[in-house]
Amino acid sequence: MLLVAQLLPGLLATPLIGRLVDAHDAGRLLVATALADAVIIAWMAWHPDLLSTLAGAAILSVSFALGGTASFALIPILAAGLGMTLPRANAVLEFVRSAGMLAGPVMGGALVAWGGTRNALLIDAASFALLAAVVLASGLRRPPEVEEGEPDGGEARTLLSEYRLVLRDRRITILIGALTLAVYATAIADVAFVFLVTVSLAAGPAAFGVLTACWAGGMMAGAAASGTMPMRHPAPLAFAAAMVMGGTMLAIGIAGIMMTGGLVFVGLSFVIGGAANSAHNVAVRTVLQRESPAGAHGKVAAIYSAATSGAGIFGYMTGGLFAPNRAIDAYVLGGTLGILAGFGGWLLFRSVRSHGG
Repeated sequence: MLLVAQLLPGLLATPLIGRLVDAHDAGRLLVATALADAVIIAWMAWHPDLLSTLAGAAILSVSFALGGTASFALIPILAAGLGMTLPRANAVLEFVRSAGMLAGPVMGGALVAWGGTRNALLIDAASFALLAAVVLASGLRRPPEVEEGEPDGGEARTLLSEYRLVLRDRRITILIGALTLAVYATAIADVAFVFLVTVSLAAGPAAFGVLTACWAGGMMAGAAASGTMPMRHPAPLAFAAAMVMGGTMLAIGIAGIMMTGGLVFVGLSFVIGGAANSAHNVAVRTVLQRESPAGAHGKVAAIYSAATSGAGIFGYMTGGLFAPNRAIDAYVLGGTLGILAGFGGWLLFRSVRSHGG
């Protein structure tokens, strides 16, 4: 119930969120959503019952989706204001996110152990209030842009017609389609990960923690490396990184079938896969922000978010079919699909470009 509350409301609201971000100042929306996050989390801290937790998670699902879409639209503005290239700005964001993935659970566990769940949630709420204050003080703004042209036939602007205009760009459609398949493949392996460690490798909690850190550390390294690349053509990197992620999953699966892979091999594979994951994320965001009109960044981010969230949900469901004794098979399937997503997506993307888009 909690998982559904965390994922489903935000997924269902993404079409309206994309339109909202393109129609209003994304900077003010980010401030408003950060303040709303602070209020809801503080309310949850003082109401530790099941109904309040589920209701709060559902509201936060929508708020996080809105804040993420607004952030996507603000990155190009922030990059220009700081005199930074767009890939570097996306790489900095990815590095911070990766560091949070590594440090967040440790900090959260320490805060709960130190002062209980309520105090941990109140500190979390304060962090969102601080974010709102920083964005407000920075003066970061992204006023809505009036898009030229009307839908075919002079029809009135509707939610469907606005998204149809965005999806006519076949390069964006192909990139998001390939990304969706790659996320689905990775989600299958994510579910199987705990069983890979505990059943297939017969290891314990310490190994689980170390391997998790290997992936997060690889993501930080990949984000740092991505920030040094000019990325004049980020699309090939996005597809190549998807193939590398798929390749590491497939290698783990094949090694497991042949009984040749151990914890060290999996750890090295996770470092490489995590680095490729960050490079992929940076490249995808850069391509989408460059390819789409500035006035449509909200809708593009909404499509991107809905596709990846939906793929993640279905990937988790598929991965569950392999638990607990067939984790190796899940990695073989996920790796194969990841390679196909990168290679097939690149062939389609290149074909569209070769015919003039």
